[in-house]
Amino acid sequence: MNGFGKDLSLSGNNRDRMDERIRGEVSRLREEALGYEYLIVEDLYKSLGNKCPKLVEIGCGSLGLLGRKGDRLAALQAHSVGIDVDLEGLAANQHVTHRICATCYSLPLQSNSVDVIVTRWMFEHLEIPEQALREFSRVLKSGGFLYIKTPNLWNYVMMVSRMTPTAVHNFLRSATGGDNIPTFYRANTTTKLRELAAKSGFSVRRIESYSYSFMYYIFNKELFHVMRFLSKLMGKVTKGTHLMLCCVLEKVQEA
Repeated sequence: MNGFGKDLSLSGNNRDRMDERIRGEVSRLREEALGYEYLIVEDLYKSLGNKCPKLVEIGCGSLGLLGRKGDRLAALQAHSVGIDVDLEGLAANQHVTHRICATCYSLPLQSNSVDVIVTRWMFEHLEIPEQALREFSRVLKSGGFLYIKTPNLWNYVMMVSRMTPTAVHNFLRSATGGDNIPTFYRANTTTKLRELAAKSGFSVRRIESYSYSFMYYIFNKELFHVMRFLSKLMGKVTKGTHLMLCCVLEKVQEA
C-alpha cells in the first residue's frame, strides 16, 4: 500500500479515538441543548409567580424533561403529570409524580387546571395539530404556557426525512432498536405555528430556531461526519434551516 493509502486508512485505535470524540461531542451538545430548555422552563416558572405550579409533560416517555439537571425545576416536580400513549415507557418514568396513559387529543384533565404544558419532539407526530392545540388550550389556565420543541420542516434533514418512508428509517436505525413513530410535520414551521396559535387561543411569547441537525445521524459515524459539516456550512448561510424549533405559546387571558 502506498503512503496515500496509509493516510486514508485508520487503525483500530484511531477509530476508537474518533468514536470517543464523537461521543464526547454528542454528549456536550445534548447537555447544551437540555440546559437551554431548562432556562426556558425556568423563565416560565418565574413568570407564573405560583409557588405550586402544575406542569404536564405530554409525550414524556421513560425520561422526559424533569429530573435531568439535579435540583433544577425541582419545584415543578411535586405536582407534575406525565402523559403518554406508551404505557411501558410511562411506567418507567421516575421524574414525574403522576402518570396517565392517554392521547393528547383527549386529556383526562379538568379545564383551566394546568400552568405549564411541555411537549418535546412530539408535534411532528401529530396528524391533527389543531385538535391537540385546542385541547391544550382547554386544560391550561388563562396566562398558562405551552412549551414546544419540535423539528423545523425547512431543515434539510427534515426535508429528506419527510420524503423517506418510515420503513427506511426503521432499517437505518435498526441497530438502535425500535421503530420510528409515523411523522406528519403539519405544525413544523414558524409560520404554521403562529397560524395555529392564533386559531387556538394562544399568543406567541417566543419562537426560535437552533442547529444540531447532524445529531439525527449519531447512529452512523460516517453520516454523522458528513451531516455535521453540512450543518455548519448551512448555518453560516441562514438560521432558517436550523433543525430545532423552540416555541412558547401563552394562553390568551380571558376577558
